[in-house]
Amino acid sequence: MMNKHNKPTPVNGLILAGGLARRMDGQDKGLMILAGISLIERCINTLSPQVEQLFISANRNIAQYQKLTFPVLQDSTDKHEGPLAGLQRALEASPDMPVLVVPCDAPLFPAQLAARLWEAYQENDYLAAIPHDGTRLQPLFGLFSPTSLESLSQYLSTGQRKVETWVTSLPHKIVDFSDQSAHFLNINTTDDLHRAELFLERLKPC
Repeated sequence: MMNKHNKPTPVNGLILAGGLARRMDGQDKGLMILAGISLIERCINTLSPQVEQLFISANRNIAQYQKLTFPVLQDSTDKHEGPLAGLQRALEASPDMPVLVVPCDAPLFPAQLAARLWEAYQENDYLAAIPHDGTRLQPLFGLFSPTSLESLSQYLSTGQRKVETWVTSLPHKIVDFSDQSAHFLNINTTDDLHRAELFLERLKPC
């Protein structure tokens, strides 16, 4: 979504596309189809208008992701290093811009995500702004300052990978998204995929 000046929010975007659908025969989640459109393309369609530049983090099927014309940030090894490693590379590629992260397996996220997080991020010397859906924190939808890179690199160098542990160690602002909680649906199973299809059906005009 554009901000009130009809421009993208001054942040870069990162779509995390490296996840394995372990409960769905190990499929590449980003390439799974929801109502005729891949999850990665749904994320692109929603996120690209909200940000200045968009990156994709992936660790397999690289050629397919590169066809989407956005820069693909690859894992440095083939060991599926996790989402924080993808964020680390995006922050390295964005030394002067905050980075907004979204996971490809939650493609229904709000069109106002960047604008609302950016507004909260600017309120103080925060290094992150994180949505809360009314039930739980959503750290994989965070907006992260470029200066958080040092902390992240140190955290990863210790071998730790848990996202929420690192995120909540930063000076951060929690942003209430309880009015849009259904938009944070994570697709891990065929039942989740069906729920997402029903959600999209409800959004169609009568």
